[in-house]
Amino acid sequence: MEEANEQMPLDFVEKDSEKNIQGKRKISKRFTGRTTGTLRLISLVTMAMKKTNFEEDSTKTFKLTVEKLKNYFSLNEIQVILFCSLFTLYFDNTGRPVSFYNISDFYNCNPLVPLQYYPELAGIIERGILEEVEHEDSTYGKPFYKVPDFVVDAILSEKPIPPAEIQQLRTMQTFLRQVERAGDSRVDNGQKIGMLYSAIEAKEKSHKNVKTIENVKKVLQKIQDRAILYDIAVGMVNHINTEVDLMVLVNRNTDDSTSRQQILESFMDESHVLFSLELVQFENKASIMDSTVSLTDKAFELLLGEEGKFYQKKIGDKQLHAPEKIQEKELFYMEENAREIEKLTNAIFDDNFKNLQKRLLEKKMPRGICTIFYGEPGTGKTETVYQMARKTNRAILHVDIGSMRSQWYGETEQKFSKLFSDYKKLCESAEKNDKPAPILLFNEADAIFGKRVEIVSQGGGGRVDNTIQNILLEEMEKLPGILIATTNLEGNLDSAFERRFLFKVKFQKPDTSVKTKIWKSNLPHLSENEAKTLAKDFPFSGGEITNIVRKVALDEILTGKTTPFDEIVLYCKSEKIKSGKTSVGFKN
Repeated sequence: MEEANEQMPLDFVEKDSEKNIQGKRKISKRFTGRTTGTLRLISLVTMAMKKTNFEEDSTKTFKLTVEKLKNYFSLNEIQVILFCSLFTLYFDNTGRPVSFYNISDFYNCNPLVPLQYYPELAGIIERGILEEVEHEDSTYGKPFYKVPDFVVDAILSEKPIPPAEIQQLRTMQTFLRQVERAGDSRVDNGQKIGMLYSAIEAKEKSHKNVKTIENVKKVLQKIQDRAILYDIAVGMVNHINTEVDLMVLVNRNTDDSTSRQQILESFMDESHVLFSLELVQFENKASIMDSTVSLTDKAFELLLGEEGKFYQKKIGDKQLHAPEKIQEKELFYMEENAREIEKLTNAIFDDNFKNLQKRLLEKKMPRGICTIFYGEPGTGKTETVYQMARKTNRAILHVDIGSMRSQWYGETEQKFSKLFSDYKKLCESAEKNDKPAPILLFNEADAIFGKRVEIVSQGGGGRVDNTIQNILLEEMEKLPGILIATTNLEGNLDSAFERRFLFKVKFQKPDTSVKTKIWKSNLPHLSENEAKTLAKDFPFSGGEITNIVRKVALDEILTGKTTPFDEIVLYCKSEKIKSGKTSVGFKN
């Protein structure tokens, strides 16, 4: 057997020097005789196994050859034989990926013979000298394998396989691709879910240098939970999907109706560990068939580390208003209001606010500041928040309460929870970058800060409102920054919320002196007496005065002339809507 092996023709090596390797590489010299070194040892193993139809050769030469390759590749005997076989098939297939099932054809043996050694492939892949890849040819089924370029280079140049290259192949992205293929294979071949779990655990082991995988294993100790997390990540990271269909996700990760029902229920009531750890969230919570989920920013950070920030969703400009984009506007208040607003503005200048938070924490009190502005419409509540933000260099996260409500059960609550999660991240980012935290603004917040209702009498709507209010009460206790709510209906405010507002500022309707200042500031061409007359004769709020000013501005643009006082009076008289015979809001 030894002599025969020495003289075997190397018919698996193409003599043509233009032989294409992996579609790019070309062997630079013509092989006219035996190969030398590692390539020769691989050929001896392959041809010996071919002669025996994949029955192990017991000759001394074969044993010595395998022993040398074991040392070179750091593999066991079976793994050496499998690698030599796939390496040969890979070259015979002109550098295109090959299937494990090609081995039985190549050796003309019973397919069950090589199949018994299939589990040994995991060790070769873990070593990094064989790579599992996708391939369009599904004749032999999945998976397919290729030999990495750096392994081919090392073998052909008689050099050790560089360990650094192996490490570079191990990334979370390659891991997720392999997990996806394992999941597809399970579905295609009707395998039990246990096969998928075993495959994922093997791939976790082969990617042990990827630190984030170890972090995932510490957070999620059950392979069932990790499998679901990885499957969502496959869609979002590998395929750049913004959401994953819940039903498809559950079907891919279960193989019986009982398990499927349990996971669906734990997702829909958000009791699953992935929800409790804030790793998964609903993008659309509707019926089971229509619901979709996605990874949270926390999950992206867990899975991808620093790279996770590239997948995190940013809060759009429509919600977040930068302080430099807020137009300066002069506001006039009643004397008491002016003092309260000045005091609050000074409190939220960044240095003062940080000192205040420190003192509050020392006294074991909530470190956030919750404030409510209440009073009649048009008294400057919302504009005051914006001017405070501009002066203190704080952005505003303006909540559109209408858009937060959903027809689907549970989605409204989920949106509010996510809102506070997003706000917390904004505060953390601001602190990390030594910038002032943004202001969380609930404008016209009557609907959500109002008195709670009896669930029996109000039905489902009342239950949702009460749940939202419970979320708000809890989040106000642990708020990391500044929350300001505005309302016109302070009488509807729930007492539980009232206790949580540190500052309560009532905006009063301006008196004649304040209104005179508003008129004079907005229309400088008015005389002092004219401004005072308008202030005295028309009981307008600041917002209503602004509305008149806009009409005057439009008139001056169209005519190119300054609007006379008499015309301004007419605008004032037509500002209020008349009811029946009575004119409301001005004197005749």
